[in-house]
Amino acid sequence: MIDGQNISSIIEKMKKLHINDPAIYKYWDQLILEFNDVNDTICFLDGCTEEEIGWLSSVFDDLAYKFQSKGYTECLKRLDEKYPDNVLSNLVELAESCID
Repeated sequence: MIDGQNISSIIEKMKKLHINDPAIYKYWDQLILEFNDVNDTICFLDGCTEEEIGWLSSVFDDLAYKFQSKGYTECLKRLDEKYPDNVLSNLVELAESCID
């Protein structure tokens, strides 16, 4: 099960950094470790806010390689439709290419 409080804590730490700060990679790595089960990840992402998806989307490509799952790809499609301002369509394509 994914620890939502830990994810929120990581996002808060990321918000305090400049986007080009190399320390942000440490937090991306932590997020990838948190998302270790595809079904738990899908459930968690489906319940996220638009802002949370915006921050978490930075690791969606890594998760696509990690999971190589049609279910994960479908989740990204739902999120892309739900939050079109986050422009996840490229990530959807990448996730699809990982399972082909």
